[in-house]
Amino acid sequence: MSGHREAIPRHYVALVVIMLSILAACGNGGAASTTPTPSSAPKLAAKQILTFPNVGITDSGPPDPALVTDQNTDLIVNMIYSGLVKSDINLNVVPDQATWDVSDDNRVYTFHLKPGIVFSDGTPVTAQTYVYTLSRALLPEVDSSMAALFEGAIVGANAVMKGKTKTLSGVKAIDNQTLRITLTRPTPYFLQMLTNSLFFPLNKRIIDTYGQSDWPDHVVGSGVGTGPFMIAQWNHSVKMVLVPNPYYYGDKTKLTQVNMIFTNDATTALNVYRAGRYDFVWNMTVSDQVASKGLPGFTRSTQLETDALFFNNKMPPFDNALVRQAFAYATDKVTLAHNVFFDSVVPAQTIIPPGMPGYQPDYAGIPYDKNMAKSLLQTIYPDLTTVPPITFSYSSSQVNTQEAVALQKMWQDALGIPIMLHSVETTAYADELSKHQVQFGFVPWNADFADPYDCLTLNLLSTAPNNYGQWSDPDFDQAVTQADKTLSNNTRVSLYNQAEQIAIQNVGWLPLDHQALAAIIPLWVHGVSVNANGLFFGDWSQVYVLQH
Repeated sequence: MSGHREAIPRHYVALVVIMLSILAACGNGGAASTTPTPSSAPKLAAKQILTFPNVGITDSGPPDPALVTDQNTDLIVNMIYSGLVKSDINLNVVPDQATWDVSDDNRVYTFHLKPGIVFSDGTPVTAQTYVYTLSRALLPEVDSSMAALFEGAIVGANAVMKGKTKTLSGVKAIDNQTLRITLTRPTPYFLQMLTNSLFFPLNKRIIDTYGQSDWPDHVVGSGVGTGPFMIAQWNHSVKMVLVPNPYYYGDKTKLTQVNMIFTNDATTALNVYRAGRYDFVWNMTVSDQVASKGLPGFTRSTQLETDALFFNNKMPPFDNALVRQAFAYATDKVTLAHNVFFDSVVPAQTIIPPGMPGYQPDYAGIPYDKNMAKSLLQTIYPDLTTVPPITFSYSSSQVNTQEAVALQKMWQDALGIPIMLHSVETTAYADELSKHQVQFGFVPWNADFADPYDCLTLNLLSTAPNNYGQWSDPDFDQAVTQADKTLSNNTRVSLYNQAEQIAIQNVGWLPLDHQALAAIIPLWVHGVSVNANGLFFGDWSQVYVLQH
């Protein structure tokens, strides 16, 4: 896992990175409308009130963009805040509040703010607002777990994080409408990182009024953000009601109200949807997907996620690459995806997932081959009784018993050796990972931003904190290090492709599957699609409910 997001429970295989989300209209009832045609354009529903479940939480976390680590709260944050840039449906970075220029040495980004941007209480947003926001996120008292990753390349970031100053020297307000960000080194993925909510401007007046830690408790009716909505009501552990931001600088939404119901259980959410009380549903479990696949509006898309196995390269027998390769050949990913997850996940031949730059759809990886698996193992251990004891450890919230037993059976059948299973409570497992105590384990990774740096460099570079298997390959290190300094996209992708193939063939990670998001979005809900980042709402002025 990247380590920058909370791990996604495998009990909810489809629980994934959600970006911007919302949908559905309550109380509009009836059958689905026909697809719009020039001759019979469908009409808007009389009530533009959307009601949907926020599936997977009992309540929102603090809606402070510097503190958000779960996708459910991020969904809310992306409704009430906005920033310099945003992602389009294909995860390309496009302007939002600003356009930009980049210096010849690719270290200085100059942003030109649109005129007239204000918070939802009318307070103006200027370049100085961004200086304040980006500096604040790094303050020790804010204690953001994400700020070091996202702002670490900005000049002066370390000084703020160490408490030496409260102002980020690499962020300057040239004038009210011009913001300049200077980096310590060329960072080709910097614009991708700017799509994260950490960079959304904050209203200093609100924070000064209520305090650095308490202001998220006062977001109802306050002018905290610049996004298309503001929070009108927050009934903790029940629901949140959002209404249009009257000061929003973009095209206005047709919606008059959004009702977001906190729903921890995914099956409950589906049942309420089928009873007509929600307008769409998402975060569906495997069993619910099987039962709902034929329903109108059912959709599913792979996400920027990879579930993988890792081997501790400092512990026998996995200090030998041939043993790791034997396990790769012994792992039948297709059968696992079909028999255990009923095709709700995609078998992963690559570490980089579909939808991310650098994805290699035609790369076969290490295919399932029982004979090759046993042959490789016996080249190292001709007498299989001499193979050191092997224990597969995993978090109880990330791997269910059925999956663990299926994997165990595959390996034992192919390799002819016993494999012990060890289910560990989630917090304890994270502790064992950080101390490199796991011999053979499971790791779920999901993207912080859509760039191979986040996938490969942060997890498999020899010195990466998330390299739980302590895997090391000088050719891999050289390729990703060069890629991270290269400005040509084509060259970067080529280098990452080389690095990924090294990591797969030498089994730094053994990718198992790419997770998918499943949703039911009826035809009468307009302006919603599913992309690699989850539910995608693009332009909120195009999200509305049709007569049905």
